[in-house]
Amino acid sequence: MDNVTSNLQHCKFEVPEIIFGRGLLSQIGSCARRLGGHKVFLVSDQGLFHAGWVDKVMHSLMEAGLSFIYYDQITCNPKDVEIEEGAREYFRHGADVIVGLGGGSAMDAAKGIAILVSNGGRIRDYKGPDKIIRPLPPLVLCPTTCGTGSDVSQFAVISDTELRCKMTIMSRCVAPDISLTDPDTLETLPDEFVCTTATDALSHAMEAFFSVASTSLTDVHAIKAMRLLTKSLVNAVRERTPDDLENLSRASLHAGMAFSNSLLGIVHALAHPIGGLYDANHGSVNAILLPEVLRYDIPVVTEKLPELAWGLGHTGKGETSSSGEMVQDTVETLLDAIGAPRSLRSIGVVREDIPDLARKALKDVCIVTSPREADEQDLIRILEKAF
Repeated sequence: MDNVTSNLQHCKFEVPEIIFGRGLLSQIGSCARRLGGHKVFLVSDQGLFHAGWVDKVMHSLMEAGLSFIYYDQITCNPKDVEIEEGAREYFRHGADVIVGLGGGSAMDAAKGIAILVSNGGRIRDYKGPDKIIRPLPPLVLCPTTCGTGSDVSQFAVISDTELRCKMTIMSRCVAPDISLTDPDTLETLPDEFVCTTATDALSHAMEAFFSVASTSLTDVHAIKAMRLLTKSLVNAVRERTPDDLENLSRASLHAGMAFSNSLLGIVHALAHPIGGLYDANHGSVNAILLPEVLRYDIPVVTEKLPELAWGLGHTGKGETSSSGEMVQDTVETLLDAIGAPRSLRSIGVVREDIPDLARKALKDVCIVTSPREADEQDLIRILEKAF
C-alpha cells in the first residue's frame, strides 16, 4: 500500500479522447474504424437491446463497413466467469476492437474482456494496481447511465464469484481509447436507475474531492459535477426533462475524470464487498454509505468544506463549522428528495456479515486515498450506523 500511495503523489491527469453530445451514438462505427477495427466485439445487455440502442449501434457499425459480434451475457455487477467467457468468444470470432455500450456492468465487462484477450490468464490475476503488462485492444466505451464514470476511468470492478467479493483492477491501460456519451440514451433509463447511477456520480465527486491524491485539476471536475447534480438531480428524477438528464450525463463525465485521477475513499471501499456479497445495486449502496462516511471524514477535511458547500449550491463563503453542517444537510436532503435507500438492511445486508465486510474493505485499493485513516473497528462503526 505504501508504494501505491507514493505513486499517487506523483500522478498525472489522464483522460481518453472524449466525445459528448446528443445524437452522437451514430458515430460509434466511425470511432471503431478510426482505431483500426475490422470486426467489432460489441458488449452490451438485453435491456439496451430491447430499448433499441444496441440496434442503433449495430447500424452505425454496418454503415462504417465493419462486421461485429454481439455479446450480452453480462449481469449486474459483472462476474469473472462472464468476463472469461467473453474473452473466449472474442478469440473464437477473430475480433480486433471492443465496443462497450451500457452502464458500469457492460463497460467494466468490456474492460475485463480486453484485459484477458491481450494478457491471458484469469481476471483475478489483475486485481489491484498496475498488474497489466501488455496493451489492450482498441476500446470504445459508451455510457448509457448517469453515474458509473467507467467510460473515462482507470478502473474496472469485477465480481469474484468464488470469494463473493468485488475486485478492483486499476491501471492506465483500462481507460478506453475513446469515451462517447450520448445523453439521449438516458431517455429509456428506468427511474430507479436515474436515481441510483446519479447517486454514484455524487459519491464519485465527493470522494474525489476529499481524496488525499486530489489536485486542483481533479477538484475542478469534482466541484463541477456537484454543481450540476445539485441543480438537476431532483428534476431529472421527477420530471425527466432532457436538459436535466443531459446535466446528469455531464456530471457523471466530470466526476469520472475527477475520481479516475484522484481515486476514491471509504464509501467505495465498503461498497465493493457489499456489492460482491449481496449482488446489490452499486448506486444504492453508495447512497446509504455516503452520509455516514461524510460524518467520519468531515473533521479532517475542514479546509475544503467552504468550497464544497459552494459546490453544493450555497452562495456564501461561510465558516468552516457551518460549512460542515451545510454539506451534511444538503447531501441528506438531496438523497431524501430522490427517494434513495437509506439503510443497509433495506437492501438485504445481514448484521452478522458486518465484521467480514469491514475486513474485506481494508484490502480494497480505494481505502488508500481516504482522507481519514480507518481500522476495522472504524469501518464496523460506519456500517452499524448505516444499518
